[in-house]
Amino acid sequence: MIRRFPVFRSLSILVLMGGIVYLEIARPFGAFRLGTFVLLALLVGVLTSFARGIWRDGLLIVASLLFGICAIEAFATIVSPAWDIRTTHGFTVPEPVIGWGPQHPGVFHATRFDPRSKRVIYDANYSINSDLIRPTRACKAGPTVAFFGDSFTFGQGVNDSETVPQYFSDAFGDNLRVLNLGFPGYGPQQFLRELETGYFDRLVGPQPKLFVFMTTSWHVVRSSCKASWVMDGPRYGLAGDKVAYQGVCDMGLARWLKQWAQHSATYRLFIEPRLEKINHADVDLFIRMTLAAIDLAKAKYGVPTLIPFIRAPEDYLRPTGFSNDDIIRRLRGGGADVIDVSLDKQKSAGEPVIIQGDDHATGLGNHLRAAWLKDYIAQHYGTALLLASDGTAPICARAK
Repeated sequence: MIRRFPVFRSLSILVLMGGIVYLEIARPFGAFRLGTFVLLALLVGVLTSFARGIWRDGLLIVASLLFGICAIEAFATIVSPAWDIRTTHGFTVPEPVIGWGPQHPGVFHATRFDPRSKRVIYDANYSINSDLIRPTRACKAGPTVAFFGDSFTFGQGVNDSETVPQYFSDAFGDNLRVLNLGFPGYGPQQFLRELETGYFDRLVGPQPKLFVFMTTSWHVVRSSCKASWVMDGPRYGLAGDKVAYQGVCDMGLARWLKQWAQHSATYRLFIEPRLEKINHADVDLFIRMTLAAIDLAKAKYGVPTLIPFIRAPEDYLRPTGFSNDDIIRRLRGGGADVIDVSLDKQKSAGEPVIIQGDDHATGLGNHLRAAWLKDYIAQHYGTALLLASDGTAPICARAK
């Protein structure tokens, strides 16, 4: 029937092309790439109706392949739906020094849904102040403790009052100057780059007392530039025995192709896990990078760095020949001060310490971590922070 109406066929080509452009630009739903593949297959089918001879045979093959791709993409979409995290626009934008960060001050609303049931996993507000960091209620004139790290430090999934830095500040009566310099997706490469470039020097001030870098074995895939979201992040490699900055993780055509592919469920299910497999060299680089940042903190700022460490499942590390204990031993052997802050999901019989459907800590989990850090820091860094013998901080001289 369609062959009898060339005008209709011509219009359908324009409509299908417009639909493809709209889906790729607007991205109106999570599985928009499946929609793109379907429209593209239909477009080739319509074009086939115009063709004759060898061109028609070729287009029939292409159309068949595209419909096969649609079937695979549909299967992958059902099996591995995309994360459904909705955050106020401007929360994360490219940043030339450390890769990404908030675009402007404000309150950003973040909600994560279960991709299948649409159950709300978490619903929180993230405040970003004029310094483009998450604010912590603390003493502006107190000894400075700067927290670096990723979403565990930042407090993904919880409100401002429930982050580790805020609970830590509360534990000392808000008498210390506590900074939350963490942001979702960061790793040791951001920590090292921030120190190398003096990115937070104005905020940290001339005489910080302690840096705290919360890290985990999961950071290996980030420090190796294998994680899907670190394309704009700093890349480091080894120059002899030294860790050296090498630019950004992905550039040019490779970066564009990865960005395009990441919206395909087929890519996420079958290809991305293989690209993100870590090896022995990746773990070694992660350890060296972390130790390089600790050494730089001592040399440039004259401060020690405490490493709160979160264990990943041993299955994650097994292909690398490392274990969580191996990493901790290597870090300590390199001069790092490491405290294990892993949370047992069964630790609280009442309120959960891990957000159900997410790996981040609940407010209670962050409170527990902050309490562990408070006790450890009071014991090992009390003199530097001017703490009394009972671990209390000096009363803050707040401006009236």
